[in-house]
Amino acid sequence: MALAGLTELVREKSTMEELTEEVFIKRARTFFYEVAGVESASLDADTDLIESGVLDSLLLISFLAFIEKLRGSPLDITRENLPAISTLRGAYALVRLRKPDDKLCGSFNGA
Repeated sequence: MALAGLTELVREKSTMEELTEEVFIKRARTFFYEVAGVESASLDADTDLIESGVLDSLLLISFLAFIEKLRGSPLDITRENLPAISTLRGAYALVRLRKPDDKLCGSFNGA
């Protein structure tokens, strides 16, 4: 699936339902299936996407674009918050992160 298709998928879905952790994980599983052919059953919320071989350097860029589309703003990727992207639950926390002092993601900001 091209990034244009990804944008359409995110836009379509974002108007239909609130972005809870469960909804994000469902959308991320769909993303990984459509972009990389990864079966959703193999993607637990806490599966390490890097260690399991799901997320490689090229897919990482697409996944970051997916996260930024859901957020509605660019990510400020730092050495401290980069590990969050290795799981769907951690990626959801980055989607929810709005500002450096966000309580939900304080640990990603050194809090």
